[in-house]
Amino acid sequence: MAFHFTLQALLRLRESFEKAAIQRLRVIAAQLVSARVDIETLDAEIQIARRRVLDATAQGITGAELRFEALGATASQERRAALVKKLREIERAHQEQQARYKEARQKREILSNLREHQFTIYQREQSRREQQGLDDLFLMRRGAKNRE
Repeated sequence: MAFHFTLQALLRLRESFEKAAIQRLRVIAAQLVSARVDIETLDAEIQIARRRVLDATAQGITGAELRFEALGATASQERRAALVKKLREIERAHQEQQARYKEARQKREILSNLREHQFTIYQREQSRREQQGLDDLFLMRRGAKNRE
């Protein structure tokens, strides 16, 4: 008789939930990386603009040009603030998804452990039956020899 785990369908369902949760976690992790790269890129652009303004100031710059650069710096800071806000939201979503993944993994592990335990019991029972069959065969042969 082959091993049959009665909760196999539920185990497959739990495995699919776990797989879906880890896929969502990977997507969010990629979004995190992208948001951090965007902030770093913008920071680099802000630094370049600051150096450009400092260099232009040293060489002489008109008030209109200075005002234009100031407006550009303000716009860059606002973009940076929006990116940081977006990063915080993604980090929160990442933490929530990590919790969902952990829960899905634990539920799957419970069923996997139950399956392993039942399979171990099944193997032990099969070994016991096999040994009992061998013992019975030995005793029948021995009994047949004694009758002769």
